[in-house]
Amino acid sequence: MTEILCYEDSYLQEFEATVIDVIESGIVLDRTSFYPGGGGQPCDTGVIEWDGESSQITQVSRIEGELVHKVDGPIPDLGNSI
Repeated sequence: MTEILCYEDSYLQEFEATVIDVIESGIVLDRTSFYPGGGGQPCDTGVIEWDGESSQITQVSRIEGELVHKVDGPIPDLGNSI
């Protein structure tokens, strides 16, 4: 289960996390500061960086109980630190 950092600090803009799953619709992180949206609030978007690569996070959704980050660009591998 993903630790949702923005619930404790809504101004957090940088964090470190590990990719714990890669699925067709995106990636799952062990922790995130991207708000998943809900209650009329849109989800957060932003950029992830790892090993000299970067990609846009265009959507964060709850899918089967997990927070899935939709990636536009290269997809980090399972176990990558971002």
